[in-house]
Amino acid sequence: MTVGRTRARGLCFGLLAGAIACSAARSAPLDEGRALYRQKKYAEARAVLEPAVAANPANAAAAYFLGMTIFRAGGPAALDSARALLGNAVKLEPANEGYLADYAGVCLLLADRNDSLGLALEGSRDMAKAIEMNPEDMEARDGLMQFYAKAPWPLGDSSRALSMAGEIARRDPKRGLAAYQAIGAIFERKGLKEAALAAGRAAQSLAPAHKD
Repeated sequence: MTVGRTRARGLCFGLLAGAIACSAARSAPLDEGRALYRQKKYAEARAVLEPAVAANPANAAAAYFLGMTIFRAGGPAALDSARALLGNAVKLEPANEGYLADYAGVCLLLADRNDSLGLALEGSRDMAKAIEMNPEDMEARDGLMQFYAKAPWPLGDSSRALSMAGEIARRDPKRGLAAYQAIGAIFERKGLKEAALAAGRAAQSLAPAHKD
């Protein structure tokens, strides 16, 4: 019986070691692709990540980094391809706020390019959801603020843009100063004088402490 247990235990260890080895083999291309992406070597990252996604379509991280690699590299079809991949990453890991925020950002860029109401609604909704999931995501807050400031009525809303800038300023005054300045310039171009004045006053209140 002892021999049997020893053999069984050895078999279990062998299976476990094999599983670990297989997992490491699967993660190696993803790790390499992720590193290349962070080094902004997008062509090299894509060459590594495309086979990784093809081999394991259920890997959310691989889909996400391939989508972001294509997006950052740019090109005529970059936004469409990135949206498909990032959308798949969100479906695979719906609780990942970072995936959702980047997917929403690409949707908003496509909405602007295609003049698409549907994509604008989807992108703004998902960006708001991402902020609910992580209120400290300043990139998401900035993206939604810009959308509210730039979009035409009824999607655009200067009061919401100002409110979002205020939330950014409350968390990071220096970044809030830049946010108010950015939307103030947008309001000026759109002829929204009262909103531009409100943004300017808010920026002035932050400026003395953040002249650098």
